[in-house]
Amino acid sequence: MAKKTLDQMTQSEKEDLLTRFIDAPNEQMFPQEVVALFLNCSIHTLQRMRCHDSAIPYTKIGRTVAYSKNDVINYRDSRKVLNTAQLSKSA
Repeated sequence: MAKKTLDQMTQSEKEDLLTRFIDAPNEQMFPQEVVALFLNCSIHTLQRMRCHDSAIPYTKIGRTVAYSKNDVINYRDSRKVLNTAQLSKSA
């Protein structure tokens, strides 16, 4: 059975993936589709981040890219700001 893209998934399938991500241990590895869903960004954004220095640490075996839950959470937490003035400083 072929793997579904995010566009092909139903809302309940996406919610199930997010629940599995949230409930997983911090060391668990996840494909870029799940990470994009959790961070509310596109897979293309993650691909672009990997080509620049703003990337989340990732593992690549063959053509498969995976992220650890801990690295994704750390990235998300590092992007928190208190006001819009901080956005220009973090870029």
